[in-house]
Amino acid sequence: MHKFMFPIAAIVASMAGTAQAGDANTVTPPKAAAKHHVVAKKIAVRRRTPIAPAYAGTYQAQAPYAPPVDLAAPLVPIARAMDSIGLPAKDGTLTYHGVTVYGGIDLGLGYQSHGAPLSSVYGPGRNYTPNAANAHTQVGFMPNALSYSNFGVKGVEEIVPGLSFVFNLQTTFVPTSAQLSNGNKAQVLNNGVALPLRTSGGDSSRNGQIDNAQAYGGFVSPTFGTITFGRQNALTLDAVIAYDPMSASNAFSLIGFAGMTPGGGNTEDARQGDSLKYRVNFGPFRAAGMYKFDEFGNTNRNAYAAQLGGEYQGFSADVIYSVVKDSVTTASLGVGAVTPTNFNELAGTVSDNYAVMAVASYKIDKFKFFAGYENIRFENPENPLAAGSPAEGYQLFSTANANFTKNRIVDIFWGGVKYAFRDNIDLIGAYYHYTQNSYATGATAGCSSRFVAANCSGTQDAGSVLIDYRFSKRFDVYAGAMYGIVHGGFANGYAPTATNPTGTATNTIDPTVGFRFQF
Repeated sequence: MHKFMFPIAAIVASMAGTAQAGDANTVTPPKAAAKHHVVAKKIAVRRRTPIAPAYAGTYQAQAPYAPPVDLAAPLVPIARAMDSIGLPAKDGTLTYHGVTVYGGIDLGLGYQSHGAPLSSVYGPGRNYTPNAANAHTQVGFMPNALSYSNFGVKGVEEIVPGLSFVFNLQTTFVPTSAQLSNGNKAQVLNNGVALPLRTSGGDSSRNGQIDNAQAYGGFVSPTFGTITFGRQNALTLDAVIAYDPMSASNAFSLIGFAGMTPGGGNTEDARQGDSLKYRVNFGPFRAAGMYKFDEFGNTNRNAYAAQLGGEYQGFSADVIYSVVKDSVTTASLGVGAVTPTNFNELAGTVSDNYAVMAVASYKIDKFKFFAGYENIRFENPENPLAAGSPAEGYQLFSTANANFTKNRIVDIFWGGVKYAFRDNIDLIGAYYHYTQNSYATGATAGCSSRFVAANCSGTQDAGSVLIDYRFSKRFDVYAGAMYGIVHGGFANGYAPTATNPTGTATNTIDPTVGFRFQF
């Protein structure tokens, strides 16, 4: 029997050796490989062709694991679903089982003809447009000039064919301090400080929350659309990002830095907590709706909006109508108004806001043109807020509920063009214009004094240019500048006043260069 076993074993070993020889991942024994390598090297020298090193099979066998094609296939509808809801990550990001970690950092250096010192907590870092605190020339870091530095986690998981669960959690921070963006804290730090001595700061929709950008979950269907709930961009903010030539940047866009436009009246409403948003496409058309429940427990403080739009052969347009009840604009307390009991509070102006926005873009060849208009009406609130009302992490020391006995009307226009000089270089130019009526009553109704009140008619203008050079998918450098100027009611606080006859500068320019890394 042993006589038969040895031939069989020999045949099996021979077959195994044949199978291994045909396996691309099999490593040749070291001595044989070295011998073959010497021969191959001699042949390569004669033919002048490159030769792989000995033991190349060994290194190939240690290469990172790549999933088979049939395992990668489910990622295709996931990527499409992520694109359909406008999530910021692109292909090549850190994704595992449908969950993606993403983020970015934006940091620049620049000059301001009239500015305020850098803030460690204010989201944009600087006052990039004219401001009552912009009293001195500034040179130094210009954080978040092109976009906000951010970190987030998002995901999508198919539940049944044609229906997926999606979520997105994102926060933004100031790269020079690594602190979360917090506009209200920046204002509190300026409580009781004279205007020319204040650091940069202002009202904001980003107020130190861990989800100061977005935090929502929902469902997406190619047929029935997308529905999400949580803290989300207002429809008007989504439109500004899409139709602003400067993509709502801080240092180069008036409507990106100043939140009146994306907030439908007030900055804090550019992002809305406890909100329900629905989007759907039908052919070349699209529609959207959004409703904000009040996160403070007062059913009167809500908001709603509706959108209709579409696109055809390079042309895209949308119209949005929005309403915000009991909208609040916060401000620092003035000199002499701070006491030990209110140093951590803010002043608030309350209004009911009604806005209509119409936006359009047209792409032809290497050019893309943008245009937008918004009309905002501010009215006294139907349900006045009392002192002590919450203001996103802080309280309102005082509430002005009667500032708009005569409605304030603000009209906003903008336009610009983006030119793709090369596949990785964009040249952009933009212009922005704000105008408001005189909504003053009583003794100041005429607004004839050189000491212009905030409720007098006025204008604000800004023009900007930018070049953005993308070295790679994740890294780009940029250089640009925005010039801004204010007149009339928009210049109140830094135009001459009775207590400050000389006033401060009503204009500023901010040439800036910087880089942005995204993953």
